[in-house]
This record gives sequence, C-alpha cells and structure tokens, in this order.
Amino acid sequence: MRLKRLVGSIAILAVTASAQAPAGPQQNPPAPAAAQKPSQQSSTTGQQPASAVPLKTNTRLIAVDVVATDSKGNPVRGLKADDFEVSEEHSGRQTITQFQFIDASSQAAPAYPPGLAAPSPATPYLYSNLLPQKMRVPPTVMLMDALNTQIEHQVEVRRHMLMLLKTLPADTPIAVFILGHQLHVAQNFTTDPAVLRAALDKVLRPPDIAQDSRDDPNSASAGMVDLNKGQENQASQALEDFEKETFAAQMSLRVDETTDAMVAIAKYLGGYPGRKNLLWFSEAFPTWLQPDTEFGRDPFQGTADFGDKIRKATEALTDARVAVYPVDARGLQANSLYSTAQDPRMSRTNPGASLAGNISRDNTARIDSQAAMEMFADESGGKVCSNTNDLSGCVQAALDDGSVYYVLGYYPEGTKWDGRFHKISVKTRQKGVKLRYRDGYFALELGLGEQSAAQLLQRACQAPLPPTSIPMTAESLAPNQGNENPGEARYLLTIAPSSLTLSPSGPDRRLSLQMAVCEFDPSGESFRFFPRDLSAPVPDAVYQSWQNNGIRNVFDYAAKPENQRLRFAVLDVPSGTTGAIDVPAHPTQFGALPAPTRTNAAAAPPATAPASSPPIHIKFGGSNGESSMLDWVGDSVSYHGDLSVDLGARALYGSLFGAKYHCDEGSLVANDPAAAAKPNLVLTLRKPDGRSAVIDLGADAPAYSGDVPVDPSGRAFFDNLWKLCHCQQP
Repeated sequence: MRLKRLVGSIAILAVTASAQAPAGPQQNPPAPAAAQKPSQQSSTTGQQPASAVPLKTNTRLIAVDVVATDSKGNPVRGLKADDFEVSEEHSGRQTITQFQFIDASSQAAPAYPPGLAAPSPATPYLYSNLLPQKMRVPPTVMLMDALNTQIEHQVEVRRHMLMLLKTLPADTPIAVFILGHQLHVAQNFTTDPAVLRAALDKVLRPPDIAQDSRDDPNSASAGMVDLNKGQENQASQALEDFEKETFAAQMSLRVDETTDAMVAIAKYLGGYPGRKNLLWFSEAFPTWLQPDTEFGRDPFQGTADFGDKIRKATEALTDARVAVYPVDARGLQANSLYSTAQDPRMSRTNPGASLAGNISRDNTARIDSQAAMEMFADESGGKVCSNTNDLSGCVQAALDDGSVYYVLGYYPEGTKWDGRFHKISVKTRQKGVKLRYRDGYFALELGLGEQSAAQLLQRACQAPLPPTSIPMTAESLAPNQGNENPGEARYLLTIAPSSLTLSPSGPDRRLSLQMAVCEFDPSGESFRFFPRDLSAPVPDAVYQSWQNNGIRNVFDYAAKPENQRLRFAVLDVPSGTTGAIDVPAHPTQFGALPAPTRTNAAAAPPATAPASSPPIHIKFGGSNGESSMLDWVGDSVSYHGDLSVDLGARALYGSLFGAKYHCDEGSLVANDPAAAAKPNLVLTLRKPDGRSAVIDLGADAPAYSGDVPVDPSGRAFFDNLWKLCHCQQP
C-alpha cells in the first residue's frame, strides 16, 4: 500500500485537508514495518449523551456486574446501592461510587457515541466496529469449540442449538464463532433466527486432538511392550517419557490457541456497553498435567500447569465485562471402559487394577477440564453448565442472567497496583438473595506496560477480530476527481472521543493517540504496517466540536490490485486501549463528507447551528510525518511548519472543492451537471472574540478584508490557493 497523505490532523475541528506531495521522490511513503503474520493471541466505553461525555482519566474504575437471584433462581429487583457491600481481600471495604440496575425488558437501547452511526442496508459504504444496531439485550457469542471437542459431541451441541433458536426472544443479538486452530466468524451479531440457523450449518469441524498415548493401544510404546510380551524395559519407558513430553507440548499448543481466542473475543466485545455473554461449547482442557509414576521412568516428565494461561484470558474477559458460560459438550456421559484386549500394558495378572487406573485417569481428565471451565466462569461472573443433557436450558439461563443485573462501580482504595490478582467480595443485606459476580481483577497499571505502541498496534492488526475498546467508523469516499490511479481510495475515519484519554495540558487538553494502517495481502496471512502519530494539543473549541461530531480524519491510500482489505488500528497511549476496523481495499460504493467536514471551517455557521467557539487553525499532515498549520490564533493569519505553502494550498483546495468541482476551460465546474451551485470562493476565518479575516478568492487576485490581517506567509498560502481555484498551477 502506498499511503499518499494524511487528510486532516487530529487537531482539526471541521476542515480536513490533505498535504499531497508533487510527483517525484517526495511521493514515496514512509517505509513500512516488517510484514507481520497474524497470530491467535480495555476499559469499557461509556455510552452517554454528547453533553455528558466525560474526560477519560488514568484512574481505574472497577465495574462489577452482579446477578441477584432468589431461592428459586428468579431475578431480584429493587435493590439499592446501600443494600450492597464490596470489599477486596487485602484492602477492605470499598466505596461504591457508581450504581445501576439493568433490566433489558424496560431499558432503552444505548445510544451510539457522538458522530458514530451503525451500518445499514441503506449505507453499504459505512463500516463500524460497533453492534450493527442498537439493542437492549446484551450481545451473546456462541463459541463452538471444535479445537477441544470430539465430532460426535459437536453434532449433539448443534442439535441443541437449533432447538434453542426456536425459543429465543426476537431481539436477542447472537453471534456464532468457531474455534479451530484459528478463530473464525460464522455469523456476526444478528437477531434473525434463519441467519443463525444457516451459520450453525457451518460449525462442525473435524477436531485435531492428540490422544494420550496411555490410552492409545496403537502407540509406539504400546507396540514395544507388546513385542516384549507385556513386559516393560528401559527402552519402552524412555519412549513413554518421550510420548508424555510430546503430548504435553501438543496440549500446551491447544491451550495457547484457546486462551488467545478468548483474549481476542474479549477485545472484540470490550467496546460494547454493559455485560456481554460468551457461551463456550467445549470439552475444554485440563488445568494441569499431573505426574504419573506408572508410565515412563520420570514421573514429572510431561507435566504442565496451565493456570497462568487461563488467568491471562480471564483477566481480559473480566476487564471487557464478558461473562463466560462454559457448556460441557459431553453432557451426561459414562466413563470410557477398556478391555484387556485394548491395551497390551493392561496387567495380565491383575486386570481389574489396571482397568481401575484407566477409569480413574478418565475421571481425573474430565474433572480437570471442568475445573478449567469453573475458572473461566468464576472469575468472569458466569456459570458452568455440566453433567446435563439440557444444553439449551443452560443457554437460556445465561441469557436471563445477562438481561437483569446490577452494576457496582468503585475506584480501589488502599490497593497496590502490583499486577497481582485481587479478590473481590460482594455481600447484600437482603436475606435469601444469592449473588454471582466476577471473582476479582488483576491490579495492572493503565498504559502500555512493557510493550511499545507499535507492538500494541501490530497486535491489534494481528487479532482475528478487530478490538472495539475504542469505537470507530470508516466511510468510503469517492476518490478525487480526475484521479488516474484505479487503486486510489479515500476513507473518512470517525473516532469516539469518550473512549480516549484527554489529559490536561495548560489551558488545553492533550490527546496521545497512535494509529496504524495495516494492508493485508490476498491470503490475509501477512500485512504491511504503516504507523502514524496523531497526538496533538486539543483547544477547548476543538474538544467541544468533538462532542457532537466525533474525531474525524480523511485518509487517502493507493492499494495494489491484489489487496483485499485494510485494517485501521488506533491506540490510546495513556490507557493502552485499542480499537480497529476492517475495510475493503477497493470499495465500490461511496458516501459523502458530512457537512461540518466538507464545508469551510471558518465560514459563519447557519442561524440554526448551536453556538460554539469557532476553530482557530487548520493543521496539515504529510505522508512522511511532516506537518504545517494555517492559524489565526494570534493577531494575524499565518502559515508555518514543515510543508511548503503549495502543498498546504493543494490540501485545502482538495478538501473544499476537489470532491465537487473540476477544472474546465479555466474555471471550476460542478461534477454534477444538474448542480447549479457555484463554488464559494470567499473564506472567513473567525476568531472566538468575533473578529475575522475575510479572503475573497473570486477576484483577479486574492482580496483581504476584516479585522484580522493576513501576514506575508498567509498571503503566500492564499496566492497558491487562488491559482488552484482559477485552474492555474501554482
């Protein structure tokens, strides 16, 4: 991908302007980072009205979703904040600063962040990492785990899911994911049962589960024992040690792939407000591989503890407020019994003892895998469904939990941010009420930690699902008129300001935002990585505009014909949270720049527009990281920075006129023959105190009037802009 220009700096209020280099060496983009191969490896965004969007700070709010039920399992309503008590294991009682009762049956659907809209059939050019529509019922992911589940149990799970779809409420948003060696999306969120049924037809996958050699009569060690007429020797025991180590390595890989998928799902759901449900249909995996004194020479060969990997995944899930409901796909199942003919190592003198050992190991493996399910459920506030054949009933119970619950929020007091797990305890004064909630959290400081910004952005691009902790949309725009490059495309990117940290910086605020554009090859196995630094001071006028319109930027790129998709990824540096969105590299349908972005930033607003402080500068960003600014902050209008005046003038010209007009016989002519409107060549740069500079580009030369003078650098800029408006090359 050749990134041609960054259209509009993050500090621009309403105008986006591109600094496009002229033909020649200056057009070359910055060298991309080394190609990355995707691998399977949050704070929650508030959904508040624009007028109430707060500044996000580094202080960490712990949100605890509490399901309260009576003795019959029915939800308990009417509890108040005073009815709850929250405490931490080593820090004592905490002060509940936020309290909310969620009842999906009566609550209005949450609003989208300012400036962001969800895609619809009427807007095929709009892409989003938000839910496709505003829904009251918490979104629920069905994860069909083919990696850890035998095919016969997958078939049974699918049968129960088809039965469940017949009873789901009409407004329940469900997504279907499939876990093999990679995470796949069979169907993103929808409320259409027919679409979900079609997705369930895709979920069956042949598993790739290595068999424990102790249970495999055809293993190499079993064959060697058989050749020795059932007798062990040093050679067979050494082979058994090797088989244990091989099995442990294969199991460790399965655990890695499973927990990485859980982290990816957490990041994908992190930006959706409130509690989310993850239904994990699986046989799971053990929490550890135990020593075995009866197999091999070294009892500790092939042992492993997967607790840390599980905790890493549950940490991401709890931070994203995702409650995990593991559903044991085996249902009610008898032990697998072995005959003496199945295993040559079965004791010929005491087959009953050997049979008991096999049954004991089978029981232990099942208990250990269910222990892993318990860890995921307990630490995220969910519940395990095991030892039952009523899988659809388990799922319905999870949906019920996610529809009625309480949210308790507190800022930890007396807590050491030492990276360790801090156990949470929630009690209620109401008798007979049973509570279920997350087990605790890891006390990690917000920020990048040991990783660099580039590493976090690369991981956001590598993730199988785009993270949503920073909500954003991308709208494909028609390429500039007269563009001869068929791969040239434009995107208007809008970011929710409520998800970003805006730290005080003198009289202004400071935005620390890093971005990357990742261009994937046709196979999707690797990508080119183009980072950008969008950090900037944020004057109050800019900040106020963001509350209504979101943070808008237009990006141009030239993709190669074989490229399929791009991913825009952004990183809020102070908090370490990320957001990303996937778009096609060659869009075929286009929207239009919204009015606040398309029109002159400094023009007087219409009489019906809400009163707000006008912008006081326009910032231009080049493809190699250079920047310049046209500003009227001081006593005059000036142009300064790294980019030449002709580049800045081209950028502003392209933003104001390039999408609607083209040159014809020395004059600007509308692209749409039916449009009678002529370009407005009078620019007004208005200051907050009411004074302004007026630049008329429609005369034989730029004419200046108003209260604010234009200094020589500013006049050089408008001389170049005048030539472009009159179809002359500056």
